[in-house]
Amino acid sequence: MNPLTKPRVPSLMELCEKEQIFAPCVWDCRTIHAAEVAGFKAVLLSGGQVAESMCGVPDIGLITADDLVQATERVCQYSKLPVIVDADDGFGDTPLTTYRLIKRLIAAGAKGCTLDDTTGIRGWNRWGAAMMAGYKEGSIDHKSVSRERWLSKVKAALKAAEGTDFLVIARTECKLKLGLEEAILRCRMARELGAKMTLIIGLKTIEEAKAVDAADPGPKMWPDVRSKNGVPDVVLSDVEPYGFCFVTCHYLEKAMMFGAADYSKHVIADRSTVYVDMHDMGGLSLEEQRRWHSMDLDAWLDAEAEFTDLSALQKDFPRQAEKTRWIIEFTVGLSALQK
Repeated sequence: MNPLTKPRVPSLMELCEKEQIFAPCVWDCRTIHAAEVAGFKAVLLSGGQVAESMCGVPDIGLITADDLVQATERVCQYSKLPVIVDADDGFGDTPLTTYRLIKRLIAAGAKGCTLDDTTGIRGWNRWGAAMMAGYKEGSIDHKSVSRERWLSKVKAALKAAEGTDFLVIARTECKLKLGLEEAILRCRMARELGAKMTLIIGLKTIEEAKAVDAADPGPKMWPDVRSKNGVPDVVLSDVEPYGFCFVTCHYLEKAMMFGAADYSKHVIADRSTVYVDMHDMGGLSLEEQRRWHSMDLDAWLDAEAEFTDLSALQKDFPRQAEKTRWIIEFTVGLSALQK
């Protein structure tokens, strides 16, 4: 991508109107580059991975709004893909903090965010394992704020996004403790406020997807598809008819660590980088490998060459030098006469 001519970034709704969008979770320029080269059409900036990979802390609600905005600025400046940001609970109890955060994310270049109904004690590492192990509704002690508090934040976010193509995805995690009915009710109320897309954490079956769509028709997000014992928890084409047009996944974390683990093992054992240097990354050609490795080097060097090319101006140097000399002499002479 030419850094001087970044193309227009489409909105998520624009893409979802054409097809179901399957998007990976990213956290920095290298991972969004990988998503782009792989062929994905959008990404989710993961709050959990911003915490773990960029800040070195677990996903238990330790990052700040500044951490998130800075990560958003970096990936949006680099990539042409639409970036949806995991904005947690808006980083504060008042809807005013949510309003300000959304304004900052828009200025950073994001195309949307998820906004959830968690308390300040939040984060996947607190409850994710229990959900993945299988759970009965109400069995996970994962507290949510009141409907009113969450909806006030949704309202503030929608106000902040007015006049833009920034998509506010109303996300509720209350199903884990309060059940599906309460989660659907919250989504319906958020949609009444103007939210164009909703998201319920903890959906497990097609039957639940059907129930959600019957009560909350319209665009919806299905988060973080996974598999158990080699079987996907959901088939994307199965949920698409029920309005689930935006689906996310986590895979880059394990992909990055697999490469690091494999290469490190050989580098330490061999005390050289021969294995790494000779590795073809699964049969990729040298040109294909370069696409994965390069961070637009040629485009930046071309831009530098354009900036340093003063050939047109250099032709005019003699004339400009003579004119400058005449102006100085005239000014000095005029000053002498005035004395």
